[in-house]
Order: sequence, then C-alpha cells, then structure tokens
Amino acid sequence: MKTQYVHPKRKTKVVFVQLGSPSEPTPKALRKYLREFLGDPRVVDINPWIWKIILNLIVLPFRPRKSAKLYERIWDGESFPLITNTRDFTKIVSEELMKIDPNGYVEVNYAFLLSPPYVNEVYDSWEEDLKKGIGATKLLVIPMFPQYSESTIASGIDALAKELSKRVKIPTFEVITNFHRTHAFIDNSVKIVDKRLESLKKQGKKIDSLIITFHGMQKRRVISKGDDYYRHCYETFCLITNNLKNINPKKCHMSFQSRFGSEEWITPYTEEVVEKLISNGNKEIVIYSPSFVADCLETTDELGHELVNDAKEWGGNIYPVECLNTNKDWCKDFAKYTFIQAEGSAQDKEDIEYRVEKKYYQKMPQQIMKHNN
Repeated sequence: MKTQYVHPKRKTKVVFVQLGSPSEPTPKALRKYLREFLGDPRVVDINPWIWKIILNLIVLPFRPRKSAKLYERIWDGESFPLITNTRDFTKIVSEELMKIDPNGYVEVNYAFLLSPPYVNEVYDSWEEDLKKGIGATKLLVIPMFPQYSESTIASGIDALAKELSKRVKIPTFEVITNFHRTHAFIDNSVKIVDKRLESLKKQGKKIDSLIITFHGMQKRRVISKGDDYYRHCYETFCLITNNLKNINPKKCHMSFQSRFGSEEWITPYTEEVVEKLISNGNKEIVIYSPSFVADCLETTDELGHELVNDAKEWGGNIYPVECLNTNKDWCKDFAKYTFIQAEGSAQDKEDIEYRVEKKYYQKMPQQIMKHNN
C-alpha cells in the first residue's frame, strides 16, 4: 500500500556540534582519536605528504601513550567532561526551550565530530522523522566554538558537507559560524568571572591580574590566510573585560595557550605572561578561557593542573574559572539565542549581539612574523 505524503509542520532541528573526546583514556583509543583529529587538513594545514609521514612515523607511535596519561586525570570512570557537559547542556537547553516555544517549532540535538553520537546519526533521525511526517523543515547547525577558525568551524562544515554528499534528501540548512559577541555568551562569561573574583575576595585573596587566554593558532593562518580567529578573540577579550565589575580592565591580559611544533604562534603565550606577571610581583592571578564553553583536557588539565603547578614553582598562584558548562543562566540564555536564530527576524538576530566600538580595534595588537617559516 502506498504511503500518503504528509507535509510536515514548520520545525527547525538544531544541532549543537562539538569536537568530541577519545572513547577511553588508553593508548589505543587515543591513537584512533588523534589519527582522525590530526589527519584533518583543516587542523594541520601543511604539505599533506610531509604531514602524513610525520603523523604516522613520529606522532602516532609515541604521542598516544603520553596523551592517555593526561586524559586519565579527567576521566570519571565512564566519560570525559566535554561529553557529559555537552549532553547535559543540550538537555537543559531543550527544557528551557519548551517554556518559550510550547508549540515545538524548535528542537535541539547534539553531535560530535570525533565521538558518538556523530553528525550522520542526527541526519538518520531526521530522515526517520520525515517518514513519520514529523521531520524538521530546516536544519540549523551551531558549532559550539564561540570564535570562528578554519581548524574548528570550517572543519565542522567540511564534515557536514561530506555527510550531505551521501544523502538524497537535503533539508534547508544554516550554519552559525560564531557567537562570541552574543549577549548570552559575553554576559554569562562576565557573571562567572565576576563571581569567581568576588569569592576569592571574600576568602581574603587580593587578585593582582586576570588573564583571558585562548586556544593558540599559527600566526601565518592569521597573517597570510586571513583567518578571523585572532580578531574574534580580541573582540571577546574587550567585551568581557570592559563589562567586569570586580577588576580594573587595566589588570586584564589576553594570551594564547597550547602551541606545539616549530612554527610561530599567536602571541603573547600564556605561560610567558604568567611567569612575567609573577616575576613583577603580580602573584595572585585568575585565569579564564573563553575559547571553550565546556571544560575539556585543555582547560581542566593544561590550565587547571599544569599551569597551576608551574605558577606555584614561579612563586605565584593561579585560580582558574570553569567554563560555562551547564550554568543555569547560560543554558537559559542560550535557549533564547537558539530560538531567535531559528525563528527570529533579522533585527532580532542583530539585537542579541554586542557591537565592538571602533576605538578598541585601533588598540588591537598586530601579529607580526619574526621569522620566515
């Protein structure tokens, strides 16, 4: 018997996309994870033949064992913070959406590029819903990286395009490429940093400096390729520091962490900023990394463990601020943001973002290559 077509009602299927984590903290799992992650030409954009040799003969034989030990420190016995926080965040946002969208015009899902549930699983569920006459009429993808960069957002779009190339039915779709200037992100970042500063003050701590640190990137990507990432980081830094109540903006510093290899990376480097501040007598330092909305190895271990220990050796103290994770106000505000992106007008979408004043761009430090790589 032929099934009669039922036109679905207006509905947007929103997918929060994150990178993902290894399946477990073992060398075998890390080898698989790193092969996929570092094998992406958007992530490592050097000569592919040279990189293939380096990856297979130098990186994969040795790095997985070392990385597994680091991941062990943030393993809860079942999963990693990035996975559980993304899952719980999506659940809370879905609950908040029900309050502002009782007609169910917007539904939220989550997917990972390197962990289950994968992007293709979201497509599978959409196709199944179509057969039942309840499929979404639009797909809205929101990569959960606040600032745009080729190695994150563009990589995710590549994965999306690859999946679309296999499908017969393709929905109307949109990809949000950044949300670092949104009120939802900035206002809640300001709240958690101010709250941390206030808490430390009540404990009798006199905070000398605040470091806003971002994931690093090679300078040539910004200078030669024109990647917007550095500008987006600077905009984030300005908007957060100029809205804080519990510290003077003059005591705030922007830096970049997690560099590797021999290339020049965006400066200043976080560990050098910390060491210099401490040597100059600014020994009590709060640090926050708004490159991430969910805690991961980089925030929990690299900053929250290794940098904290380094600072102690240099004679100072680091007080990390956790990522937004499942913060109640953040989830509530991001639900509103998601609804506006799905159902709002062009004016609505403009109103949910801050504008950065021209005077701040005039003060933006320029990245200059010191050497020709």
